[in-house]
This record gives sequence, C-alpha cells and structure tokens, in this order.
Amino acid sequence: MYFAQTVVSLAAAALVAFSPTAQAFTTACLYQEYKCGYSMVADYGYNNTELIAAVNKTSIIPPLSTIQLLQVLYRCEDAVGGIAGNSYCIAGCVDMRGRPEDDQCAL
Repeated sequence: MYFAQTVVSLAAAALVAFSPTAQAFTTACLYQEYKCGYSMVADYGYNNTELIAAVNKTSIIPPLSTIQLLQVLYRCEDAVGGIAGNSYCIAGCVDMRGRPEDDQCAL
C-alpha cells in the first residue's frame, strides 16, 4: 500500500515538475526542514530551476538529470524559501509525510 502511494506521489511530482507552466514555489518550506525533491515540487511548488540552483550550491552533488533532482534531499535554509541540496539519495528519497521526522535517504 505504501509503495503504491509513493509511486503515485512520484508520478504527480514528475508531472508538475516537468510541466511548462510550473511557477516558482507557492509556499516556502519550513526553516531547517529536510524534504525530498518530489515533496518540494508537490507540497511547496518548487520548480526545476529552483532545484537545479539548490543542487549547484552544493559541490558534493554531481550534475543530475531532471528526474534525479526529485531524489535529492533538500535543506530549507531560511524562512523565505531558500533551499540547498543536502545529498543525492542513490537508493531513493523517503517521504516521512505525517511523521515528525524529516524526509530521509533510503539505505
């Protein structure tokens, strides 16, 4: 059941992320929160340009394809929506929706 919800969430996030009408984020993420790329797109409205800029701030993350941007764990840097790429989740990014923990990279 959880797997099916994750697949649907990823599909929805990908659709929004690659939509030519996608705008800049609609709601700033919470300061010091860690969120998966697909959550940043689906929950807050961040777009590819913002995700790429966040990844480019972090020298330890190599250049990524647009699909891979959704599997990055992003850190919310401030209260006005600034983000930075924290790490690329090779095994996938896990959305901890509904729990008090931040999103995490799968191990």
